[in-house]
Amino acid sequence: MLKIHNTLKRKKDVFKPLKKGNINMYVCGPTVYGPGHIGHARTYIAFDIVRKYLEYQGNKVKLVMNITDIHDDVITAANEQGTTLFKLADKNTKLFFADLESLGIKKAFKNPRVTDHIPEIIALIKQLEKKGYTYNTEDGVYYDISHFARYGKLSGAKAEKGKTGQRIQTDKYDKENVQDFVLWKKQKEGEPAWDSPWGKGRPGWHIECSAMAQKYLGKTFDIHAGAIDLVFPHHENEIAQSEGATDKPFVNYWMHGGLLMINGQKMAKSLGNYTTIPQLLEKHSALDFRMLVSSVHYKSVLDYSDKTISGAGQQRKKWNDFIQRLLKVKEKEENTSITAALEKTQKKFEAAMDDDFGLPNAWAALNDFQRKMNGQLQKKQVGKKDVIAILKFLKQINTIFGVFSFELEKKTISEDVKDLLNEREQYRKEKKWKEADRIRDALLKQGIQVMDTDSGTDWEYVKK
Repeated sequence: MLKIHNTLKRKKDVFKPLKKGNINMYVCGPTVYGPGHIGHARTYIAFDIVRKYLEYQGNKVKLVMNITDIHDDVITAANEQGTTLFKLADKNTKLFFADLESLGIKKAFKNPRVTDHIPEIIALIKQLEKKGYTYNTEDGVYYDISHFARYGKLSGAKAEKGKTGQRIQTDKYDKENVQDFVLWKKQKEGEPAWDSPWGKGRPGWHIECSAMAQKYLGKTFDIHAGAIDLVFPHHENEIAQSEGATDKPFVNYWMHGGLLMINGQKMAKSLGNYTTIPQLLEKHSALDFRMLVSSVHYKSVLDYSDKTISGAGQQRKKWNDFIQRLLKVKEKEENTSITAALEKTQKKFEAAMDDDFGLPNAWAALNDFQRKMNGQLQKKQVGKKDVIAILKFLKQINTIFGVFSFELEKKTISEDVKDLLNEREQYRKEKKWKEADRIRDALLKQGIQVMDTDSGTDWEYVKK
């Protein structure tokens, strides 16, 4: 039985989709004023894992992730770069899709762009206007939060009496600043604009997600996900808009992921540690980053550094080395104890994931199984049928994580190196450790690293 920590209820909640076996899910996508950063990558991978575990359970997941291509930040960046908003947004949207593919993130059902959904946004604002939630000013159309009694139910933010009616036009504002927010911004000189009942202008940030989510997922849907810093004001305002217009619950389960730190510090351009996804992929393997994200709970803060991603890479390598040892098994006899261990591991894995996608406990179960199987491999107590069962399970797991390789590596070495490896192995049998180490060091100088594993000696090419 899957339980999800529902931000709306501030506790773990048994997950019951509106339609059994079919899950509608919305993940807040990027504002494409520049390349995405690694904080975005962490969020997208975390909820990609959530989505894929739901599919692992046999569900069909209809996922929508928006593209915010009209926003204060996009306009500012376009002006600074001497280009148009549309050219800048197109460039960065293409880059975003390339980043998702590199990071192994499954394509969404839809990636709606705000500029393609102006009619839907206008229609939603008209609904709110008809119900008395809006007021018109010289600079735009605003949502009056004092008219929505349930405002603050997600974040706990409260509008104080006497302070309502103060309004904010900017797309982003102080996290503690409870104010009326803009739905439609009237045109300013040099800004793109669309016709509307309130004159030429453009949508505010919050209204876009309400309009696009309802179009593709319905007035009420199962899961809305995003980073924790979106709880207020963005997601709180989405609820006010959507439920004000429809008089129906907007989302049943709100999921919020933890933020990413760099070497224990908040990422910021002023600190010189701001890292884009392309910069990450130039320096590190995308699969190692996926492994790093999968090692922590989606709600936890993730500390990114050369050390942590290197550690994740080493863990991934251990698993791929284990798979290589399985692929090389020649023994035919089946070991019945392995079947029992595999079933126990799968139950532990699923129990951990069913508890709010508990990745650390899920990996603990998997790593414990790997250690036991390495011992069995060393004793040559793993047969071909066992290998088939284990690999079948690992391939199922890999549909979620996407970090394993199942192709048998083809490694070739010269006869001279083979002779040295055989000579070293003989020294080890005779417990002549100095002589064995001498050969190991000599091979390393040639770019060949020798590893003594639980199931025997292995080697790989490394930089000299």
